[in-house]
Amino acid sequence: MSLEFIDQPNRKKKSSGWIWNLLTVLIVVATLCMLSGFMLVFINPYVPFNPFPPPTLPPTLSFPTPTATLPVVTLPPTWTPTPTITPSPTITPTQPPTLTPTPTVPPTPTLTPTPFPYELQPGTPTYSTSKVFHSAEGCNWLSVAGQVLDASGKPVVVNVMVRGELAGTPVELYAISGTATNFGPGGYEIQLADHPIASTHSLYIQLLDPNGLPISPQIYFDTRDSCDENITLINFRLKP
Repeated sequence: MSLEFIDQPNRKKKSSGWIWNLLTVLIVVATLCMLSGFMLVFINPYVPFNPFPPPTLPPTLSFPTPTATLPVVTLPPTWTPTPTITPSPTITPTQPPTLTPTPTVPPTPTLTPTPFPYELQPGTPTYSTSKVFHSAEGCNWLSVAGQVLDASGKPVVVNVMVRGELAGTPVELYAISGTATNFGPGGYEIQLADHPIASTHSLYIQLLDPNGLPISPQIYFDTRDSCDENITLINFRLKP
């Protein structure tokens, strides 16, 4: 047998061996590529070469940062809630016919008079005529006048008020003592009407301090409808 024929099978084996080795290497490389692809798809399923990517999720909603844009409403300090009062039903008690309730009379409180520094001068009120003090007006006059003196007889400047009703008309008039000197030191006069009118205790006169607080009791007086008595004279004095 020739050596040439003996070596031919060995050559065929050698020539086919490198093909199998190449295929093995290719299979190993392909396997590694597949494993790498699987790993990439596992890590990021949205890679471009993934044939079955998952559906795209909607964008995540982010809540806006709260910002105070409305003005702060401040309630006024004088605001007070008004409670709603539900009226209670009226219950009429039924009393037995044999019982007679005894009324309870509350005790009458004892009123302590407020001490005033000024009082009515004894001997007044008196009456005079406007013919003496207001000759130009004659009988067309009605007033109350007098003096305000201290305990030693010196004139005092205070407010004089007349209040009440005259012939159905409300009256509230003021004067200052010392402004009508024709009635003497500390004199005052308040005109009530332009003609004599008779009235009985429907008017009172009172002295007030600069703050409008009373410093004398309320002195009720009468007026006359006579031209000879159309000025009522009332004097006040400081208590000793």
